[in-house]
Amino acid sequence: MNSAAPVFIVGTGRCGSTMLSNMLREHPAVLSLSEFIVFMCDLGGRIAGFLPPGDATAEQVWAILGGFHPRQNQMIRHGVEMDEMIYPLAPDSRFNRETGVPAILQTTLPHITPDHDAFFDRLRAFVMDLGPAPMAVQYSRVFDWMRETFGKRVWAERSGGSLRLVKELSEQFPEARFVHIIRDGRDCAISMSGHHGFRMMMTCVMLEENLGYDPYETEERSGIEDLAEEMYRLLPEHFDPKVFRNMKPSPALFGHYWSGELIKGLPVLAALGPDRVLSLHFEDILARPESCLRRMIEFVGSDFADEEWVRKAAATIRPVKSSWRKLESGELARLEAACQPGFEALEAGARLAA
Repeated sequence: MNSAAPVFIVGTGRCGSTMLSNMLREHPAVLSLSEFIVFMCDLGGRIAGFLPPGDATAEQVWAILGGFHPRQNQMIRHGVEMDEMIYPLAPDSRFNRETGVPAILQTTLPHITPDHDAFFDRLRAFVMDLGPAPMAVQYSRVFDWMRETFGKRVWAERSGGSLRLVKELSEQFPEARFVHIIRDGRDCAISMSGHHGFRMMMTCVMLEENLGYDPYETEERSGIEDLAEEMYRLLPEHFDPKVFRNMKPSPALFGHYWSGELIKGLPVLAALGPDRVLSLHFEDILARPESCLRRMIEFVGSDFADEEWVRKAAATIRPVKSSWRKLESGELARLEAACQPGFEALEAGARLAA
């Protein structure tokens, strides 16, 4: 079966990319890989280990794919997992809140097949037969095997917040193309502030800033006596889901994050050129879904055009209200100031592309 160049759908997170994953899953020729990167990186805690230098053995590959990573399983254990985590935590499920759920089973495999547990075993058997190779090669082997298994012609990986890795992805996957989804940073930031995954990520950032180490990755506990009570209750061994749910992080905090990701990621995408990058605005997809979906699927490959898929995918879109205008004036001013560098980066990129 002839295959096309693989695709990464990248963005800052909370930008509408999940919607595209769900749409692409319905395309007859596309293997939609949802939340692979974000869960293999344990919500940002293990980014350095996602594409390590040198050759990776089969055992090292499976430790990432089938691993029980600490941040995401802490959330599962305490009932504050992300909505994107779709593995069924039923009483008779193979994995549950007590056992934890392997990284690739949380979303990626259930997104593809209802027989996710059985496919998990098949995947492990395939991985354990792999010879040593750079990690990007190993991922490509896995993705291509999955693509062929399900009779697809191209794979498209989409994870929330994957823009932060676009430099590494573009270098390690030189044939890959990138679809960049852009959404108004003010709406992204407000959505992030209420999203459990982004809250967990920011919690760990703050813990590491206070302690000088990530308590989810080490048993060291020096300095915890100096933590504020709220932070103390978010340590792994003292995790209080009520404290976690009641956190009220300022949207401006995530506005700074949104701006920073764009400032770092946009120059990388610009250097790749239009043959490898397609930028789509979330607001345009909502307003003109069919034309945007045609552009995207034709970017994947002209022979992937499918008007029936375009029509059905466009029909799944539901209105999304912008919420930043409802903020109190002081909070809104802080949010807009935090997002301004990101808006300026987008404007500068648009001028260069014109």
